[in-house]
Amino acid sequence: MIRSAIDCCKVGGTIVYSTCSITVEENEWVVDYAKKHRFVKIVDIGLEIGEEGMTKYKHLRFHPNVKLARRIYPHIHNMDGFFICKMIKTGKGPKNPD
Repeated sequence: MIRSAIDCCKVGGTIVYSTCSITVEENEWVVDYAKKHRFVKIVDIGLEIGEEGMTKYKHLRFHPNVKLARRIYPHIHNMDGFFICKMIKTGKGPKNPD
């Protein structure tokens, strides 16, 4: 779905990827995949609340700018778990054939 959202967006447009999950597989992994396969730039979301996105998880390593995403944890922020990442489309088409 993230590829389709990026592909539908105009160059210079904004894509906001968010989930009501705190799993790395649904969040940082997906954003990192988008960064590797599409022309997008991860940008600061502009929120003070939450923790930075993870750039390392177990054996996985993600693009350093994934830290600009925000993670909301139920046990820390007293609200439902949440993830949000803002990206700007910088070019057309795939970087690598899928």
